[in-house]
Amino acid sequence: MKKIYFLFLILVFGTGFAQQAKKEVRTKDKFESRQPQDLSVPPPPTIAFPAQYPGGNKTFISNVSKNLDKSTLKTLGKDLKTKIILKIGADGKVLNVSTYGSNETFNSEVKKAAEKVTAGTQWDPGKNNKGEKVIDIVNLPFANSNK
Repeated sequence: MKKIYFLFLILVFGTGFAQQAKKEVRTKDKFESRQPQDLSVPPPPTIAFPAQYPGGNKTFISNVSKNLDKSTLKTLGKDLKTKIILKIGADGKVLNVSTYGSNETFNSEVKKAAEKVTAGTQWDPGKNNKGEKVIDIVNLPFANSNK
């Protein structure tokens, strides 16, 4: 009787603890497995030399700060942050200005100031590895603290 009971316990514990280990599936693998891969489409060009504002991007940020309507921003809070995203054409002209942040009023004021600064300004366009001028996206953080 003890042998049967012992055999029964081994059988129960053997099946209970003999679970298969799950294969780790990454999100990237799931996404790639669902997408058909078209190898005839080349990868996007790499920008070796990003577009620059004349005098540098720090000069652009300071010019935007100077052109802000400070009276509108006083009621918004102390520390305001947004991202200025500019699309610079291969000819150096600004094609699009966007702002992304948590405060819509601040975003619109920064966008107005950035458009004012970039109006008629010729940027140094981005260049790829071959030295050809290409369209570039410039992403710049912008912060303003009301004192």
